[in-house]
Amino acid sequence: MLLDAIILVVTKKVFTRFKALDYKSFAWWLFVWIVILGLFLAPWFVHIQPAATEPYYLWLLLSLVFLAANYNLLYYFGLEYEKLCVVEPFLLFNPIITIVIASLFYADERSWHVYVAAAVAGLALAWAHVHRRHLKLDRHLWAILGFSLLYGLEAVIIKQLLAVYSPLTLYLIRAAMTAVFLWVVEKGKIMRITRRQIPHFLVIAASAIGASTSVYMSYKTVGIGLTMGILLLSPVLVYLASVVYLKEKLQWKNLVASGVIMGAIIWLVIVR
Repeated sequence: MLLDAIILVVTKKVFTRFKALDYKSFAWWLFVWIVILGLFLAPWFVHIQPAATEPYYLWLLLSLVFLAANYNLLYYFGLEYEKLCVVEPFLLFNPIITIVIASLFYADERSWHVYVAAAVAGLALAWAHVHRRHLKLDRHLWAILGFSLLYGLEAVIIKQLLAVYSPLTLYLIRAAMTAVFLWVVEKGKIMRITRRQIPHFLVIAASAIGASTSVYMSYKTVGIGLTMGILLLSPVLVYLASVVYLKEKLQWKNLVASGVIMGAIIWLVIVR
């Protein structure tokens, strides 16, 4: 998806250009700008069912915020300190982790093909990071793997909450509550942003609203598994941008691993 690629590349550019901005402050400001921009669309796209006030859905919403706040910190921590071309294979592995987790909760998402694809993709990812017969992952890549796990759990909760919230409503509530959560965790110690940084946040926030609401709608209409398959265009764009825009050098093992993982996802989408 084009918007996902834009979000990833511009985010990495922000960390590269504004080195004094830490990932915790970045995450908080991003959610604030998402809420600000989203409020302009609220009169037309915000809808909440009365059942949303039931304890079951309130607990789901709190769980969603907890997962979102923590996986965003893991995600931006990994992205701030690691090259985009190195992170991308792990992000590409993310859809398979999400599909596997969804298959554990929803019968319509379950098939043996899911586990075969996950095994193949996992082996390819591990091979790309084996050096002298040892698997070497730094803490930034472990953070990205942690993000993928929490993201998959979040997808399961989102699918249930969409029964009582419209996609934009759920995303804005999630963004607002996550910003509050991060503010409390950081005890209000959030760095200020400059005027030069604001345009970057506007681009990322607008793209995030468009991308996330589209994904939420897809979760609701075609399911989690097929939605993850649709997002295959993003890695190709990200690799091109990392070379052309960020001037990063590609590593052949990461490219091979990405190709294998993409093949596994394509096969999974076709056979399901």
